[in-house]
Amino acid sequence: MSHKNGLFAVFTVTLLSIAGWFAVLQTINPFTTDWFSRTMFYVFLVFAVSGAGCLLIYYFFNNKNNAGDGNVFTGSLRVGLSIGIALGGLIVLETINVLNVLSATVYLIAILLIEFYIRSRGKRYV
Repeated sequence: MSHKNGLFAVFTVTLLSIAGWFAVLQTINPFTTDWFSRTMFYVFLVFAVSGAGCLLIYYFFNNKNNAGDGNVFTGSLRVGLSIGIALGGLIVLETINVLNVLSATVYLIAILLIEFYIRSRGKRYV
């Protein structure tokens, strides 16, 4: 998949997930909703934040020197997904009333260590 196709796919998924997230926000009552509506809220939120993070990171770190390099797009996609999962997980922890400084720190360090592990593997396994 070329960079243009990948960016178009990420942009499309981001717009659709933002629209879905706002639709869920407008239609559910958070006090009487079922588990499916809450799950869709979190899924749309993670995809929206991941896509926006991916597009922003790609925009800021892509320049003419590495325009042909595939690491910029895949790296921005990976980091954007990590940011989305981290934010979504923190909101889920807050929803179930277990978020405090210690649990947030442990969770974010775990996400960071997973990111460092994936980055250290290099191109051998990707």
